[in-house]
Amino acid sequence: MRWFLVGLVALGGCLVPSLGAAAPIRPFSTVLLDPGHGGTDNGGMSRPLSGGRLLEKDLALDTARRVAQLLRARGFHVVMTRTDDRFVDLDERVRVANRLGPGAVAVSIHYNATGDRSIRGAETFFWHADSHGLATRIDRNLEAVVGGSGRGLVRRRLRLTRNPTIPAVLVECAYLTNAREARLVAQPQARERIAQAIADGIVEEARFGDEGIAAVPEIWAPLSRGSEVRKVSKQSRKKRHRKRHVSASIERVDRAKPFLAQAFLAASFVPR
Repeated sequence: MRWFLVGLVALGGCLVPSLGAAAPIRPFSTVLLDPGHGGTDNGGMSRPLSGGRLLEKDLALDTARRVAQLLRARGFHVVMTRTDDRFVDLDERVRVANRLGPGAVAVSIHYNATGDRSIRGAETFFWHADSHGLATRIDRNLEAVVGGSGRGLVRRRLRLTRNPTIPAVLVECAYLTNAREARLVAQPQARERIAQAIADGIVEEARFGDEGIAAVPEIWAPLSRGSEVRKVSKQSRKKRHRKRHVSASIERVDRAKPFLAQAFLAASFVPR
């Protein structure tokens, strides 16, 4: 009988694996779009351009609106956590997702920023096994538009990837701190292509499920909570680029590495 690692169970302060089957794939026709940040929370920002600085909250909302229009044209029921420039608490975003229940997926849309201006490319985050196929399809489509960063698909325990009870992914569409990508996403036509890539990934997953995508084991970990977040505002510091080493506790989905080692790294990450 084939078994998969489903969890890391907290025991005496340690994380230990438990065994079980991979989560089944659920069909869906409802999509929750979550434009990151908003209101007093600007998110990341670019360096000054000819038209001023690009704010993550504005680009995320614009992109989400474009994705919503594309999905509705294809017959999906679309719900948005915000439709204007307002702040929505992360836990409220999770509650909106959980109220939708089976038959829905959640896609949180962001733009990245870091102190290293050479870092570029799209990145897609997931936690649960039933979110892996959706994350993979969105990431493949985005990389065709924006390009890859060398990390691409990342398994990370975030509030918006771990806590929803429906499949959920978080998409970082591009780096605003990279001059080339900032100039790219400043163009409405480029944001339309990004939105099309996200929508295409969602439609492909609804149509094909995880067909042709290698399964990953489920991992148990505690809910991500606000008390775990580092007490640093993204408004003042921009998003930090977390480099690929052990102390950063990041798992790149790389099947050449032993999965158990990756699971321990991913589960121990302190979410933002």
